Amino acid sequence: MNKKIYIIIISVLFSVTVWVSIALSDEYYSIYKLPIEVIDLPVGYTVGNDLPQTITVRLKADGWKLMSFELGSSKYFYVSVKGDSGVVSANLLANVENNPWFAAGINILDINPKNIRIIVEPLAEKKLKVVPQLNLDFKDGYNLATKVSIEPDSVLVKGPSSLIKSMNEFKTKEITLKNLDQKITLTSELESLRGFETIPKNVEVTLDVQRIVENTVAGIPVNVINKPANVEIVLIPNTIDCTFRGGVNILGKVTAENIIASVDYYKVISDTLGFIKPELQLPADITLLSVKPDKLKYVIKKY
Repeated sequence: MNKKIYIIIISVLFSVTVWVSIALSDEYYSIYKLPIEVIDLPVGYTVGNDLPQTITVRLKADGWKLMSFELGSSKYFYVSVKGDSGVVSANLLANVENNPWFAAGINILDINPKNIRIIVEPLAEKKLKVVPQLNLDFKDGYNLATKVSIEPDSVLVKGPSSLIKSMNEFKTKEITLKNLDQKITLTSELESLRGFETIPKNVEVTLDVQRIVENTVAGIPVNVINKPANVEIVLIPNTIDCTFRGGVNILGKVTAENIIASVDYYKVISDTLGFIKPELQLPADITLLSVKPDKLKYVIKKY
């Protein structure tokens, strides 16, 4: 019984192999979209204009040749500028010979576009600030508690001189994260732009995710600044209570000593309403929600 099963399996496999072999011997038509890669650039030069992302190639070949193309590692259409600089007009059909995937038995029926214009210009370099492209989603009650940290925060960018001189920043690839509820550090690649190179190619991005809470700091003393020695300003009251919003790890460390509240003597003497608002200097990464009282009465005493 087992012997018969083996014979059947072998017969089926042989039949399939023969059928595939016959089928792949027939000629087929196929259309491919291939990204363009410019080669033979002069040393110190790069491509300075936008090129089509892909070209469309219509091929005719037997199944074996097309299968070999499909399995091959080279999926680019290489266009040579032959070491020239300036404006180069390239005929794509004339560049077929630069492509290792093109072999005897493959017929190119059509290429679109047929010609492309390439601007070959000198490379320039510039130090640019890195800007992350973030697509973040947080768990309820969580958010960024501090500014996004990037290390290094700037990179050396080499690219076409006509473009790089007007650039002030360089972006990372988009970073998409969901359900964030804790601090995270990750490595991000920089955006890939034709004709550009960055040193380094990656940056470390730190997202300080914390639970966002509110907290009230009471009894913050209010000081009078720029006051002459012979004058005393009595504030009523002379302390305030402030409510803040921020990350739980940050707000938990904020006390009255971390907050500077003051009124300026010269604003007091120019006031016509009988009260004045205190000015605040806050620690980083917290948001002021309210001040109570937000207006202070005062008494001026001169000696």
